[in-house]
Amino acid sequence: MDTEVSRGDLPFEFMLNALRLREGFKLQDFADKTGLPLTAIEPGLEEAERKGLIERDFVRVKPTGRGFDFLNDLQELFLAVVRLPGS
Repeated sequence: MDTEVSRGDLPFEFMLNALRLREGFKLQDFADKTGLPLTAIEPGLEEAERKGLIERDFVRVKPTGRGFDFLNDLQELFLAVVRLPGS
């Protein structure tokens, strides 16, 4: 069964998969794959960085060792990070 992901759920779905990767993801990949601006995940990124769950620069975001230890908590930061109009 194929189910289309709603636009409002795209940030969480992307982050759910991308944060499982040790090398993390390129910021441009988020925009390319979701069609959304980086501002859609910025609040979650800021909170995750503040909690020591991710490292990031202007190109890439990747989970820290602590981020992998608390992966569910890290992913949860992006669950309700944005509600887009019409979603």
